[in-house]
Amino acid sequence: MLEVFTYRKLLEFELRFEYEQRKFVIMQGFDYPQCSWETLPSGDFKDKGNGKVRDITYTPDFVGYDSKGKLKWVIECKGFANERFPNTWKLFKQTLIREGTVIPLYLPKNQKQVLETIEKILAL
Repeated sequence: MLEVFTYRKLLEFELRFEYEQRKFVIMQGFDYPQCSWETLPSGDFKDKGNGKVRDITYTPDFVGYDSKGKLKWVIECKGFANERFPNTWKLFKQTLIREGTVIPLYLPKNQKQVLETIEKILAL
């Protein structure tokens, strides 16, 4: 529901954005040349090594752009974060720095914070 509220408010204030479209690679995939015995969801214990480990990606909820199409801000609505999210968020920040993209990030948890976020974006 928080994402719906945010989406409507971004439209209301005529901000240019995409919803869950921009994917960031927060850790590059790699080849692991050795065995790696792991338990599968089925409960089987299987060698998952000797192969490619996929990229870890992150797709924020809302990504805003300036009039020239340059990335300007990111909003991630998090009413309730899972246990994995804090690490993903840190890796995302590190990825932006590594790429030389220093932009405001917003992590509102309720409607009041969404409205504050929009005020801050409008003031950019």
